[in-house]
Amino acid sequence: MIQFERLTEDSFSEFGYVGRSGAGITKAIRDGSVLLSKSPAALSHDETALDLALDFYDVQAAADPMQISIAERHEHSSQMFVPMSGQHYLVIVWDDHPERGGKVRAFVGAPDDVVIYKPGVWHHGIISLDRQGLFASTMWRTRGGTDVEFLQIPEPFALPLQELPA
Repeated sequence: MIQFERLTEDSFSEFGYVGRSGAGITKAIRDGSVLLSKSPAALSHDETALDLALDFYDVQAAADPMQISIAERHEHSSQMFVPMSGQHYLVIVWDDHPERGGKVRAFVGAPDDVVIYKPGVWHHGIISLDRQGLFASTMWRTRGGTDVEFLQIPEPFALPLQELPA
């Protein structure tokens, strides 16, 4: 049984970073009318990932139960998702390769949480919970097309969303 966890800096640190306004170094700018939050998170990448890309994901709300059958990873770059339409979302990761018995973790992100996967972290695609969601995503891309690796999960499973914490 997979337990849903709140997406926080601490709970997600093994897999990446969580950013939000007010986290990191903050300071007031423009005569105090703006609070600038300087996140310690970095979009790391290796020397083969040269081009910073911006993509948009328009994601239908997940059906209950959610069927999990594919994992992906980006070996050369971090990948960041920024929710743009004010919905909760689900982040699913594996703590090791899914075919080697990696444990599945499921994190519930709030509308003001930005999530950044570390390079090489196996994860499911971003999942919108409340309603259709729009996400901006950025990552570094290679010029040889080796940015993403997909894997059919050896033992697909259903994730009952009615068990989400309120």
